[in-house]
Amino acid sequence: MSSTRTRRFLGAGTATVVAALAAGTAAVPAHAAGTQLRIFPTGTVQISTQPAPQPQFGENIHLRIGRTGTEVVTGAKLAFDTTGIDGLATLGVPGCATAGKVITCDIWRLDLENINITSHPWLSAVAGVRPGSTGTVHATLSAPGAETAEADIPVEIGGAGFRTKEPSEQRDVKVGSTLPSTLAFANHGESAARRAVVEVYLTPGLDVTTWPSNCEYAKDEGEWAGRGFGYPMPTVHGICTIDGEIAPGQAVQLNGLDLTVGTDARYAFAGYAVFPAEGASGSSAADLRRRLSFQRGTGAPATLVKTSGEGIPDGLDTNAYSTEQEVLADNGADFAVNGSWAPDASGTSGTFTLGAVSNGPASIMDRSGGESAPNVTVQFPEGVTVTGLPSTCHPNDYVLGQKSDKPLNKFSCDGLGGFFIPAGATNSHKLTLSVPEGTGEPTATVSLQNMASEYEPGHPSAVMGWDRNPANDLLKVALRATPATPPPTGTPTPVPTTAPTAAPTTDPSPAPTSAVVPAGLGDKDSPSPAPETGTGTGTGTGTGTGGRGSGTVRGSDGPLAATGSSAALPLAATGAAAVLLGTAGLVTARRLRVRRDG
Repeated sequence: MSSTRTRRFLGAGTATVVAALAAGTAAVPAHAAGTQLRIFPTGTVQISTQPAPQPQFGENIHLRIGRTGTEVVTGAKLAFDTTGIDGLATLGVPGCATAGKVITCDIWRLDLENINITSHPWLSAVAGVRPGSTGTVHATLSAPGAETAEADIPVEIGGAGFRTKEPSEQRDVKVGSTLPSTLAFANHGESAARRAVVEVYLTPGLDVTTWPSNCEYAKDEGEWAGRGFGYPMPTVHGICTIDGEIAPGQAVQLNGLDLTVGTDARYAFAGYAVFPAEGASGSSAADLRRRLSFQRGTGAPATLVKTSGEGIPDGLDTNAYSTEQEVLADNGADFAVNGSWAPDASGTSGTFTLGAVSNGPASIMDRSGGESAPNVTVQFPEGVTVTGLPSTCHPNDYVLGQKSDKPLNKFSCDGLGGFFIPAGATNSHKLTLSVPEGTGEPTATVSLQNMASEYEPGHPSAVMGWDRNPANDLLKVALRATPATPPPTGTPTPVPTTAPTAAPTTDPSPAPTSAVVPAGLGDKDSPSPAPETGTGTGTGTGTGTGGRGSGTVRGSDGPLAATGSSAALPLAATGAAAVLLGTAGLVTARRLRVRRDG
């Protein structure tokens, strides 16, 4: 498993879009009247008195910029005036032009209200500077036809600075159990800290029963619904201020903040970030307080207990003030497919409905972007014609990763879709069919299919590790003329789907045929272990071995593997919109961590 240092949690509250700082100036369109450029405060940037070699692959000025309105701004320039740190520190920004004490960067495209820049702006102290020295970098963002934005970036040299220890992942944790906080950190700065401000972030499945009295907490219902990222993910934020001197080199551990593991826990984590003050660079406190309503805890105060400091890193990692405690609960979620056939009076045409549901109890969070949401695939027999296909489905003419030389009459539709899938999540897709007349009874097969299934036989061949009842991941639906009673399809709030492109001729009197789940996995190449009773939609028995799944990205020429790094989706955290510039995957001072369920 990769280090948390290389996979920091992404904490922004709107869509992530990739942009870049580019050399040269693009053509400049006229901007809408009233477009205002924006620079968002970074907080005080704290650097060591020891000069750092340049350039650095990273940044210690985490600057966000943006614009109001909806116009795309091009031809913008971001300038850093370093007069205020003359004799104290130097600033390097690779790829940007330097003239005297001003560094100017050309902005290729600016089309969001609040984005992160990562063009590696790195402050380094001048040799011999006195600890405690302070200065200011002045930033200016300008573009033709838009209102200029300016901001001062405070700089402190040789101040307090915290580095955290990466805790071990906790596996097989029982639902209902209590876990003590594992946060340990040390002051690797050059001055004593008067206090520690600990920011806490809890994903679904983790909570604090009684927050300490020196902590404030707020619930965030999530902001991603309706923006193409599936269901909103409710989270809990805490800000704990613990007074007391922490000397340079001293290591401490947080005590008195116990986490409870809820019934919706499967994979969850507690994120921690530690600062000497709320205004420090990288702190999310200001954004959180603007967006959420905090209340103070009533429990005994949290404290800091001296510890050895073993395992706490040093060095130039500017993100080491944050870490995550990962919790993998002994819990699961039953994903199931459903399907039904509703013929018209003739029995030869009608509507075929298919979909998926999560019967819980656990919520599923997929940080690698695809494991949790396999496609729902339907295979129709030869002779059945799809006359209407919604935009959420597409033909799938691939067999074990190879495109067939003829149509296979197989279609893949969106799964439960999203970075976060709560218990009860459901969706459905409606296709219109024409069924040939004859003496036989054609049968459609509906199944969950992930990326591994595109290259191996199975349904899916890599069973989702949390799904302890994979038998209902596959069902058969008879396309008979005489309808029967449909199965239950799960409960709340379906993910919206698009109506078919061709409307069928329907008669309201026939009811859809029932979905029938076969016994076992139903694939000679995927033998079933000892069966267990299925739950969810349909009936049947079967089980499967846990494994790792992944998503499929559909390109114009066929399925493309969706790797953990390229298919990652963001979490809702601070409420600040965000965009990545350059190669660093850093938003609001945290990185999205790629995780495989193993």
